Amino acid sequence: MAFEHFYDSATNLDVVRGSGVALTVRRLGAEVIGLTQNGTEHGNLGFIWRNEQTEDPPRFWKGHAIVLFPIVGGIHNLRSRTTDGTNVHFRKNHGFARQSQFELLGAGGDETRFVLRYHLIDNEETRDMYPWRFELWVRFELTATGLAQEMTVVNRDQRPMPFQLGWHPGFNTPQLSGEKGSCHLRLPSGSARLMLNDANCRLTGAMRDITLAGDFPFTEPALEATYMFDFSNTPREQRVVELLDPDETIGVRVTFPDYPHLGVWSDADAPFICIEPWQGMDDSVEQEPFDRKFGMVLLPPGEQRTYRATIEMLIH
Repeated sequence: MAFEHFYDSATNLDVVRGSGVALTVRRLGAEVIGLTQNGTEHGNLGFIWRNEQTEDPPRFWKGHAIVLFPIVGGIHNLRSRTTDGTNVHFRKNHGFARQSQFELLGAGGDETRFVLRYHLIDNEETRDMYPWRFELWVRFELTATGLAQEMTVVNRDQRPMPFQLGWHPGFNTPQLSGEKGSCHLRLPSGSARLMLNDANCRLTGAMRDITLAGDFPFTEPALEATYMFDFSNTPREQRVVELLDPDETIGVRVTFPDYPHLGVWSDADAPFICIEPWQGMDDSVEQEPFDRKFGMVLLPPGEQRTYRATIEMLIH
């Protein structure tokens, strides 16, 4: 398979095309906005919510597959403080990476894959919100069957750096036909912990141990409130989710071996479902110090941490 890559400066998009597959990434936020399987018996299939659309929709979620850093979810009034008194604040939930311009520092491949490597480094604006020096690398690897994403966080500061990290891809649901409520959502089999939250998506401290097998019985109100799972005790190789059309012929398989947590969300009655690998979650109802948020990583000076997730396009 031969790949071609070009950058559209007018739309700030990197486009990669191969034989039967295409990827579109916006440099603002290093956000995937299109993942397409071309020339199938069903025609061209766009798997990402609003696949390759650059204009905001008239209703429902405006994103496609956003990067979450240095927080997952929200904090009270977008402000918090560490145990040593360091203040942080953000303009929106999920941190600032989603609104930051990344630099493309690598693009190339061979007959089987094509890789894009994006880079974000702290600056005056980020340090005002989050006073640590960091690097965030986002790597995408496109193949004939799907997309691998790898994110690496580097602490360039002289003190431990608290961070959370996540990926927030939304998937068209269903892909071809049927009703969203009849689609199959299959989470890692076995025991898991469902973290309970309030109307503002704050963790209440309550949780429910559940056993997962077969289709997960999601509802629209619960999707809009967000299902928040802790898979810390699930073996890494078993952290796999499938989302399939009602007839099970089309769908996606998301693997997230390095992420211990997962969010499953949608706007109620919207034709998409987000499968979100997370390291960390929202604030609790009673706000804890920033560096003690659930799932917060304290990265030592000079060290780095890498997280990997993949999207496999399923066509049976």
